[in-house]
Amino acid sequence: MNRVAAVIAILSVFLIARAVDGHDPDFSTLPENPLEGALVFDRKGCGKCHAIWGSGGTLGPDLATVEQGRSVVEFAGVLWNHSPKMMEAMEEMKISRPKLTPEEMAALTAYLYYLNFFDNPGDPVRGKQLISNKGCIKCHSVGGRGGKVGPALDKYGHHISPIFLATAMWNHGAKMAEKMRERQVARPQLRGLDIADILAYINGAARGEGRHSIHMLAGSPKRGVELFREKKCVVCHAVRGKGGTVGPDLAEKRLPKKASAVAAIMWNHAPKMWAKMAEREIPIPTFADNEMADIIAYLSYLVYSDEPGNPVRGQQVVRQKGCLHCHSIKGRGGEEGPDLAVEEEVNSPIRLVTAIWNHAPKMEKTFKKEAIPWPNFTGTEMADLVAYIIAVQHE
Repeated sequence: MNRVAAVIAILSVFLIARAVDGHDPDFSTLPENPLEGALVFDRKGCGKCHAIWGSGGTLGPDLATVEQGRSVVEFAGVLWNHSPKMMEAMEEMKISRPKLTPEEMAALTAYLYYLNFFDNPGDPVRGKQLISNKGCIKCHSVGGRGGKVGPALDKYGHHISPIFLATAMWNHGAKMAEKMRERQVARPQLRGLDIADILAYINGAARGEGRHSIHMLAGSPKRGVELFREKKCVVCHAVRGKGGTVGPDLAEKRLPKKASAVAAIMWNHAPKMWAKMAEREIPIPTFADNEMADIIAYLSYLVYSDEPGNPVRGQQVVRQKGCLHCHSIKGRGGEEGPDLAVEEEVNSPIRLVTAIWNHAPKMEKTFKKEAIPWPNFTGTEMADLVAYIIAVQHE
C-alpha cells in the first residue's frame, strides 16, 4: 500500500478552528466523513497543481512535504498571500477555480494538516535489531524465534498501525510489566523512530493471521471528547485549564505529530500514570476498537486550534492592510465588498479561509483596477483581524 493510499484508508479528519473568542471548540462543524478531505482534494482538482508525496502536479509545492504546523488562521494568511500567484498560474493552465463550502474547506484543511501524522517508512533491519536489543524477543516471537509469554508479533496482517500497537501496549501493559519483573527484564524506553522501525520489521514478517483490526482507522474528535471523560483521563489531565493537575495540561503540552511518537510516549510514561491512578483508586482503563484513535484525534486537534487574536490589534490591521478600501465596518468604508460587521462568511477562521479562496479572484480584479497593492499577512495579523471582526459583530 503506497503512502497516499494509506492516508486515504486511515485518515482521521479532525481539524477545525475553535472560535477565536476563547470558547471551546465547536465539534458540530467537524466533517462527518473522515475520508472527505482526501475526496475534496481529488474532486476539486487540487492535484492538477499540487502533489501528495510526489503524486500529482508540480506547479505548486507538494502539500505533504511543506510545513504543516500552521493553525487555521495562519493557513488563511498563507492562502491570501499566495492567491495572486495561484490565480495567475491557474489562468495560464486554463484551470477554473473551484468554489468550496466551509464544510469542504474544513475537510480539506484537516486532510492537509493531518498528513504529517503519518510516519516515514521505518527501517526493518534496524527494527529487527531493536526487537532483540530492547528485550521484546524474550517474551514475544517473530518467525518462530523468541519467547512464548506474549503473542507472536508476526501473527497479524501486513499493515499494523502505531495506534494499534499503542492500544495493545496500554491494554496489556500492566500484565507485561509484571511478566518483565518476574523475568528481570528491564523496561526499555522507546522513541518514535524505534516504533516505526519495529513496525517495519513486524509488517515485513507478518503472517496475516488474527482477527483484530490492525489498520489505523479514522479517529473522531467528537467521540474523543466523550472518551477523555469516560476513561477518567480528565481526573489527572486538564485541557485548557479544565481538569486535573497531576499530569500536564494536554492542550498546552503539544503531542508530537507522528503516530509512532505518540505510541512511544504512551509506553514510556505508562508506569508513572498507573501509579498515579492507583493512588487515586482509579481503575486502569482499557481501549476497545478505535477508542485510542478517537482520543488521539481529539488531543491532536487541540494542537492545531487557534489561539485567540487581539481585536485591538485587529482594528489596526484593518486600517493598515487597506481593508476599508473595499469593505465597510458598520457603514463606514468602501462599498465594493460587504460590511464586515454583519458578514457571516468571515465570522470564524474556517469561514474566513473559505471566503478568501472563493472571493480572491474578484478582490484581485478590484485591487488592480484601483491600483491597490496586494497586502501580505504575517504573524498573528490574520488572527487579530478575525478577532476584531467577531468583536464588532457582537457589539
